[in-house]
Formats: sequence, C-alpha cells, structure tokens
Amino acid sequence: MSLRYSLTALAAAAVLSALPAMAQEAPAAGTPVRVIPADALMARMEMAMPTASTPLTAKLDGKTVATAPGLRVFSTETQLLNPVVIAGKKLPVRYKLDLYGQLQSAWVMSDVEVRAWKDSH
Repeated sequence: MSLRYSLTALAAAAVLSALPAMAQEAPAAGTPVRVIPADALMARMEMAMPTASTPLTAKLDGKTVATAPGLRVFSTETQLLNPVVIAGKKLPVRYKLDLYGQLQSAWVMSDVEVRAWKDSH
C-alpha cells in the first residue's frame, strides 16, 4: 500500500509542478514570438551568392563579413531562411557575430520593428 501512495504522491507532484508553466499567458494566435538578444546590432544586410570558388559572405552596412558554419537567418515570422534564397536582397536585420567575427545569427526586421528600434536607440 505504501508504494501505491508513493506513486500517487509522485504523480500529483508532477502535475502540480507543471501548473505554473501551463498558467503562463500564451501569445495571441498568429503572433510570432521573437527572441532577439538585446545586444544584437542593427544593419542593412545583403547576402552574396556563393559560387564554387567563393564561400557564402554577407555585407552588413556595406562591410563584407564571413558567415559562420551554423548561420541562422530568421524571417519576420521566425522561420529559418535559406541564405541562398535571400542572396542579393538588401534586408534590415539585427545580427550577432561569433567569436571570430563571422555572422552567426540574423533576424530580418519589419518596418515597424525598425522604427521602434530606431526610436529606442
């Protein structure tokens, strides 16, 4: 009998510990959740089309930087974008560089987000 009560108590503890997580307010349907580091810089980014002899690079406000092997580019809807698909397009982004100065992550910004960022900086 004590094993049965122990299992019941364990199950109750698991359910009760999950309640605070379930009670958190979820974002409105269709609203993307974007987590952009506060220290991410703003720039106009243009990806260069890679070729057989040149690696993938990006221009951030006209300055060419290499891209990190694990480069992630997020759309305004928080979907991952293939860098080759956006090559040649000039997009407003917030970005982070890795330890070696390579582009590690970029978040494409909407016009509203660009205005809000400029107003706060």
